Amino acid sequence: MTQSEATKASVIVSSEPASNGTYIDTCGPAASSWLTAHACVVEPIVLVADDRSALTVAVTSAVAKGQHLVVISGGTGLGSKDFTPQLVDKLCDYSIPGIGELLRRESLKYSLGAYLSRCGAWVKDGTLILALPGEPKAMVDHLGILSDLLPQALRKLRNSRDHRSTMLEAHV
Repeated sequence: MTQSEATKASVIVSSEPASNGTYIDTCGPAASSWLTAHACVVEPIVLVADDRSALTVAVTSAVAKGQHLVVISGGTGLGSKDFTPQLVDKLCDYSIPGIGELLRRESLKYSLGAYLSRCGAWVKDGTLILALPGEPKAMVDHLGILSDLLPQALRKLRNSRDHRSTMLEAHV
């Protein structure tokens, strides 16, 4: 895959302790390494506090940059600061329920707690957005589960984006 064909990706870590420096995040680097090993060009990791406004800015900025893929680490559990799925759902054009279903089903191999996960996928302006766990091993496991599906989803979204651009140019 040439550089121009490579998937442009962003990793956003939603973690209060990581953003204020009391905890060294290892999940963002794990996601970034996995994506790089799978032919993605990854922007520097963005750390944000467990704050709706900060996460909104980070996600909308990544989409505005034209990223093909945004991976969000954290906020998918059941705690009071776990709001990533509902925030992303409000920001995005639509969800892809099958991806969350697949992640929960396949994660059962590791833990019954998979049924408590609210991980999932959404699309905003042709960008695929994944909300995944804030734990490095779980992040890598989830990306691995999606390894065969991600290229197909990204290709379909890229073709859709190119088609829309061509249609708009034809009407100008």
